[in-house]
Amino acid sequence: MIATRHRSPVSAVLRQGFLGGVASLALAMPAVAQDVGTGQAGPATESSDDGIVVSGVRATQRNSLQTKRNADLIVDALVSEEIGATPDQSVGETLERIVGVTADRFKGSASEISIRGLGPFLGFSTLNGREVTSGSGDRAVSFQQFPSELVNGVLVYKSQNASLVEGGTSGVIDLRTLRPLDYGKARVTIDARGVYEPHDARIEGRNGLGYRISASVIDQFQVGDGELGISIGYARADESAAEDFYTESSSVRPCNSIGTNTSGNCSYSAASANPVYFVPNAFLYRQMNNDLTRDAVMGTIQFKPRPELDINIDGQFSRRSWTENRVDFSLAEGRRGIIPLSGGLLADGTLLAFQGNSYLEAQPRNRERDEDYYGGGFSAEWTDDAAKIGLDLSYSETQRDQVDRSTRLRSTGTRMFAVTNPNGTTSNVNYTSGRVPYILDKSSGYPVLSIFPLANGSAFDLDDASIYLGNGRAQRQAEYRTDKIFAARLDGTAFVADSFITAIKGGLRYSNHLRLTDLDNDNDIDPVSATVTAAGNAACAIPFREKNYFGGTPINVSSFASFDPLCLYEALAGTPDAGPLADPRSISDLNVREQIMAAYAMADFGNPSGTFGGNIGVRVVNTQVTSKGFRGSFNATTNTAGVVTLAPVAGAFENVTGKNNFWSVLPSVNARLDLSDDFLVRGAIYKAISRPNIEDMGAGRFISTDSAGNPTTILDAISGISGGNPRLEPLESWNADVSFEWYPSADNAITLAGFYKRLRAGIVPATGGAIIEPFTINGQTILYPVAQQTNSDDTSKLWGFEATLNHSFSYLPGLLGGFGVILGYSYADTDFEYPDPSIVDGVNPLANFVAPATFVGLSKHTLSAEGYYEKGPLALRLIYKYRSPYFKPFQLAANRYSSEQKSLDASASIDLTKNVELRFQALNLTNEDYILSRPTLDSVSEVSSSGRRYYAGVKLRF
Repeated sequence: MIATRHRSPVSAVLRQGFLGGVASLALAMPAVAQDVGTGQAGPATESSDDGIVVSGVRATQRNSLQTKRNADLIVDALVSEEIGATPDQSVGETLERIVGVTADRFKGSASEISIRGLGPFLGFSTLNGREVTSGSGDRAVSFQQFPSELVNGVLVYKSQNASLVEGGTSGVIDLRTLRPLDYGKARVTIDARGVYEPHDARIEGRNGLGYRISASVIDQFQVGDGELGISIGYARADESAAEDFYTESSSVRPCNSIGTNTSGNCSYSAASANPVYFVPNAFLYRQMNNDLTRDAVMGTIQFKPRPELDINIDGQFSRRSWTENRVDFSLAEGRRGIIPLSGGLLADGTLLAFQGNSYLEAQPRNRERDEDYYGGGFSAEWTDDAAKIGLDLSYSETQRDQVDRSTRLRSTGTRMFAVTNPNGTTSNVNYTSGRVPYILDKSSGYPVLSIFPLANGSAFDLDDASIYLGNGRAQRQAEYRTDKIFAARLDGTAFVADSFITAIKGGLRYSNHLRLTDLDNDNDIDPVSATVTAAGNAACAIPFREKNYFGGTPINVSSFASFDPLCLYEALAGTPDAGPLADPRSISDLNVREQIMAAYAMADFGNPSGTFGGNIGVRVVNTQVTSKGFRGSFNATTNTAGVVTLAPVAGAFENVTGKNNFWSVLPSVNARLDLSDDFLVRGAIYKAISRPNIEDMGAGRFISTDSAGNPTTILDAISGISGGNPRLEPLESWNADVSFEWYPSADNAITLAGFYKRLRAGIVPATGGAIIEPFTINGQTILYPVAQQTNSDDTSKLWGFEATLNHSFSYLPGLLGGFGVILGYSYADTDFEYPDPSIVDGVNPLANFVAPATFVGLSKHTLSAEGYYEKGPLALRLIYKYRSPYFKPFQLAANRYSSEQKSLDASASIDLTKNVELRFQALNLTNEDYILSRPTLDSVSEVSSSGRRYYAGVKLRF
């Protein structure tokens, strides 16, 4: 017999219909392996000393401080009193509010999380303590797949002990979902919000409207002498992410030719005394609109048949779909006829004003991406006075399918142009009259980049679609990724009484990680066979779709010739979709499997009074890597002079396999000393690793031939063999941390933490014969040098500090008692240097001309400032986030940097009744753009603008 408990009259009525509907939805999900969390992140509510129940912002603040104070590691946390209580639209935005944690911006949303100035690939993310798969080209977890409405806690471990799953030299991020029995009460929650995006509303045929809706049910039951808890939640988002975009090609060349050349590409000569300047191969202007949908379900069953045994089964499912339509205008040959203008060249090689001569291109594109995440598992834990033992089985899988259908039309001749901004002198340029396409003008010191048609060149109107009648191309490019992780772990603890050693712990973990990637599955209609007709061109031409492109400018509003991407694709390819290639094999394909075995032993220690304690332990990890791929097949012939010539065999491939096996030994010590009831000091010394990007470990090999695919000699091929490196090993760091923490009350805290890391964390290009591999061709084994990335033996240092202030003014009288602030500042610096890896014409690296970068994602200064007011039914919050410039690489292209990032978000809510709450949120109030530079900090190479976003809705709790 099963009897419910904790029922309220309203929830009893809603439960029958709503629970049945949500349960039906969950049962309709594809079958997935089950997962289970490691426990609730914090208590649901807190009571003050006078017995008044605290909820909302102050409860979240109290729970977060309590989690940090009680941890046996250096931890920062944001723990809500309810699921869906955070003011953020994504888990990434929640993480940004934790001191020392920064996010990169992608289409207006937080992504690519960095901790303490180290890039995303040096961190590690888990869900309820378990490793999570990724659909991206690296290991970085997409936090957008986990709705903030269904997550009630995020913890960032700044120090580590032997029991934590290895993988983060910068830290470990753990997302927490709720356990229903630990929550301790029944709850039905419904949250519905409308979304308005002014940027999207500027686009023809769109209104800027979207929505987010979530619902969750939590309940507990008695089953015999035991307890059963169930929680299930569903969330859906349907939004857009319109974006205005300016970018330059990733290929950048140093030049010092200065003259009147109007037909050839600029060049570099070591003998020339002219100053060096940097020019990308192309300039591109983009108008883009997106449609984003996400459906997610999370559920947990928690069963305690007796007090000592806790059994959990939980699962997560997320499906994200993204459709992108873009129209591009490109100066396709950015180096042709480049002449720096007087006053338009900075000392660091940045071009501010120049003229050139290029073909014009229209490049419409349609991109569709679907990404599914499945996760879950089973755990059981037995705890009594003498021991604790736990078993955990988990599975995680992400599948990403992406198809691009892109087209290109080129002008029938080149056009002369000039690019300028206010910092460049343009008096020696003769411009035609007419519209000036605008790129960037925020009246805040940003450069303004504009194209001016030259009067002495062929006239052109950027809105004239009829000039694009040459070199048609239709291309279908597909990417398919599957990422799977199965893991099992067994942990045990023996409690020790009346001893300085309070517990002995140990455990085993096995993980099998498989990454399958199918790339370059292209089906192209090349310029030879793609017929461009004036009629087909006109049929697919569309008016420029956006009003007030890039926000407008005092000079003029920008627009350019546009085409419907799917219409033009069909016109050029003769079909709406050419489909994948009959033979999908490619040298870019990946099949990488990591098998990991880990064991740890750890001892907890402490004095009888509890004022001193900690842990000491070691984790030993063995990793086996098997990477499979392809290389092109060749025939080899030897002439009478002994010269070996390679001839490619069309459509044929050879299998390539690479393997590696290595050990990592990771000791750790954590200690805590309570100097008084409200002041404590923590310290930690430990070794950590970060595994290399899994897609950098591909075994596929590219052996170059000439542009027509004709035979090439071995000597020619040697300079053109490249690929991934299965022998890449984890990046290592020794770490020392200290934290001073003062907790004068439950609502207030001041903490100061310092950190120091000595890292062997460099991944550097290996060229010039540094890595030799054997290749067998026609039965003959030949040793070839392969250009790839490899581990650097150089060590570097990272150091810095973090400071936080949590303060509630609840002691003030009347309305003043509702105010509070949460401040966090972090400083980080390093001696690490990453030279620019670009090679120019096979001879000149850009590193000869530009300063090296530092660690990926390293911002010296980060700041999060949050002010809130909560009194009675009203809650207000204002959040400001800042990070200074940082290095953001793109493959092995020229080093790229992000400018400083700032955002100001606001939220407000009012309780109409104890069950009904109205909510309002506004994101990016200051309308910040995202700006990248390459290869110098002054040379703007990319600008994206997504605008503000507003949410308004209602939340129901029963």
